[in-house]
Amino acid sequence: MRVLVAGGGIGGLVTAIALRHHGIEVVVLEQAEGLNEVGAGIQIASNAAIVLRELGLETAMQAVGVKPESYDYRDLRTGRLLYQAPLGDEAARRYGAPMYNVHRSDLIQLLFDAVPAESKRLGARCVAISQSDDAVEVRLQTGETLKGDVLVGCDGIHSVVRQYLRGQEEKHFSNILMWRSLIPAERLEGLELPERGNYWFGPGRTLITYWVRPKNLYSILASVPADEVRRESWTESGDIAEMLRSFEDAEPRARAMLEQSKTAFITGMYYRDPIDSWSSGRVTLLGDAAHPMVPFLAAGAGQSIEDAWTFARVLSRRQDDVPDALLEYERRRLPRTTRIQAGARAAVKLVHETDTARLRNRNARWKGMARIDPLAETSWGLAWDYNVVKAVEGAPGEVVNVTGLREGKRLQRPESQRAFELWKYAFRPEDVARGHDGLREAYDRFLTTNFPLPGGFEAIEDELGDVRAFRVSAKEAHSDNVVLHFHGGGYLIGSAEGSLEYASRLATAADGVCYTIDYRLAPEHAYPAAIDDAVVAYRALLGRGVPASSILLSGESAGGGLALALALALRTAGDPMPAGILAVAPFADLTLSGESVRAFNGDDPAANRDLLTFMGASYFQGHEPTDPLVSPLFGDLTGLPPLFVTATQGEVLLSDAIRLAERAERAGVNVTLRLVEDSVHVYTIFPFLPETESTMGEVADWARRNLQRSAAHSQAAE
Repeated sequence: MRVLVAGGGIGGLVTAIALRHHGIEVVVLEQAEGLNEVGAGIQIASNAAIVLRELGLETAMQAVGVKPESYDYRDLRTGRLLYQAPLGDEAARRYGAPMYNVHRSDLIQLLFDAVPAESKRLGARCVAISQSDDAVEVRLQTGETLKGDVLVGCDGIHSVVRQYLRGQEEKHFSNILMWRSLIPAERLEGLELPERGNYWFGPGRTLITYWVRPKNLYSILASVPADEVRRESWTESGDIAEMLRSFEDAEPRARAMLEQSKTAFITGMYYRDPIDSWSSGRVTLLGDAAHPMVPFLAAGAGQSIEDAWTFARVLSRRQDDVPDALLEYERRRLPRTTRIQAGARAAVKLVHETDTARLRNRNARWKGMARIDPLAETSWGLAWDYNVVKAVEGAPGEVVNVTGLREGKRLQRPESQRAFELWKYAFRPEDVARGHDGLREAYDRFLTTNFPLPGGFEAIEDELGDVRAFRVSAKEAHSDNVVLHFHGGGYLIGSAEGSLEYASRLATAADGVCYTIDYRLAPEHAYPAAIDDAVVAYRALLGRGVPASSILLSGESAGGGLALALALALRTAGDPMPAGILAVAPFADLTLSGESVRAFNGDDPAANRDLLTFMGASYFQGHEPTDPLVSPLFGDLTGLPPLFVTATQGEVLLSDAIRLAERAERAGVNVTLRLVEDSVHVYTIFPFLPETESTMGEVADWARRNLQRSAAHSQAAE
C-alpha cells in the first residue's frame, strides 16, 4: 500500500504521520519550494490535541504553544465582558485534552519534522490525475509521474484533486476581510493581555487575539467588512493605516494593542458549500479540499486532523478494498464536517451583526447562555467534545449530523420512521448556517409544506387584543368551545400559519374552533413578550363573551410550556381558569436540568441540547430561567385545571413531561399522562401516525369531560 498525499499543509502532514503510524507507505507532494513563516496564530482544540497525543506529538506542541485559560468576549467599544468560556485545565478534564494556541509556522515545522525525508517532496506541484481499477497516477509540473494505490487531496480550497473529482466549482466570498498580524511581546508591555482568548466584538467587525508563543509573540486576527478596504490585491502590507481606521472607536486597550502592529497581511474570507461526496474510486479529499470553512469555530485545522486519523485508520483496516475504505472514511466524516461548516458560518453571522437591536439581542442571549451553560459546552462542544480516536473504532452511524442527530439512528415502524425522516431533513446546512433567521424559514417551510390545512376547514385571520391569530374551524362548526393554541419552536421559531393543520384537528377534538396565535418571538422579543401575548389573547376571548369554562389551552413543545405559564399567570391575577390544558412534549424547564436532555441527545431528530440552550437563552436572556413563568416546572401547580400531558419515550424533552405530570399530581391536579413508544417529538403534528389518531381520540374524550365539568362548575358558581 502506497498513498500519495497532495498538499503539505497541516492536513497533509498529519495524514502522512497517521498513515506511517499505521504502517502505510506515504509520499507528501507539496508545491512550495520550502517552508516559509506564513500565517499567524492557529488554535488546536481538544479534539485535535487528542490525535496529536496519539501520534506522539503533544509534547512538541506543549513546547511551542500556549494553553489559554478561557475565551473572554468583550464589547469592542466599551470593553465590557459579554461572555466567558472556561478553558485550561477545566477544558482538558471536560474534553480529554487541553486547547493550544500556536503559531501556524511552528505547528507546520513540528509536523514537517515528524515526516522522514523519503516521505515528503517539496516543489512537487500536481497538474494532472488519472486512475484505473488498480492504481492512481499523478503527473507533476516537472513532467514526472508518480504512481500509488490511493490519492488523497489535502491541497486546500483551491484543490486540484477536488477539481479532478468535481470539475470547476464556485467558491463563496463572505464579504469579510481578515487582517493578520504578529506582535512581539516587548511591544505589548504595560497592556493587560493575559494568556486567554482576548476577543472583542463590534458592529460588523471582530478582534480575535491571543498569545501563540508563551510571553513571546501575540497573534491578531482582525475582521472587517470588505468595503472598508479598497485595493486590487490583498497581499502583505507594511501600511496598517487602513486596519486602524476600521477600529478607530475601539476601547483603549484594544486600540493600544492594534497600534503596536507594524506589519499585517490581509486575505478574504472564503468558503464552499458542503458537498455530498468526497471520493471516487481510489481518490478522496481531506481538510479544506473537502470542507473549506470560515475560521470562527477554531475548527478548520482540527477537522483536518480528525480527517487524517480517520482516513489512516480506516485504510489500515481495509487495504484489500480501497474504494470501499474511502467510502467508509467519507461516511464517518462528512456528516460531522458538514455540521461544523454550518456552525462556523452561523458563528460568523452572529459575531458580525451590524444592526443595533440584533447586537443587543445577541449579547443578551450570551448572558442567558452563561446562566444555563456556564462551561460553554453548547457554544464549543459541538467541535471540541469529540474523541475521533475512539469514534473510528465504533460504528459509522454514531457520527452526528448537521442537526445534532446520530446518522445511524432509526425507528422501528415504517410510519414512525417516515415522521423521523421528516424531522431529520427539516433543517438543511444552509438553514443552520444562517442562524435563527434560517431556522425560522426552514421550520415554516417544513410545516406548511407537509401539513396544509385540510379541505372542509377554514382559517380566518383574526386579532385577539393586539395579537395576530387564525381562527380555524370546520366550515359548518357551531359549537362555542374554543382551543387557544400556542405553537412550538423554542420561543425562537414557528408561526400560527405553520399550525393550521394541527389546529383543525384540535378544533375537531374540542368540537369547536381553535385559535392559533402568533405570539412574539425571541430574540427580538425576549421574556415576558410571549407570556404577555398569551394573557392578552386569553382575555380577548373572555372579552368576546367566551366563558372560561369553554376554553382549553393547548401547546406543543415551547407552546406547551407557554400554555402552562399562562395558567400560572391567570391564577395569580385572579382570572377565571380554563377548562383544561393539553401539553404535548412541553418545554417546561429552560434550565435543561432534565435527565433526558443529556441521555437522548443525538437520538431526537427535532431537538438537541445545543439547540435548546440556544433557544431558551434567546428567550429568557438576562431573566432568571427558574422563574415559573419561564419554566413552569418550577411553579406551584396547585389549582391548575385538568392537565393532559403526552410525550414520546426516548425524546429529549421526555423528562420535562414526566416531571411536570408528577409535580402536578402532587399538587392535586387531575393529570392524564400518555407516553408513546417508537415515535418522535410532538408526534401529534403528524396526522398519519397511528399514535396520533389514538391520542387525539383520547384528547377528544378528555376535552368533552372537562368542558362539561367546567361548564357545570361555572353554572353552579353563578
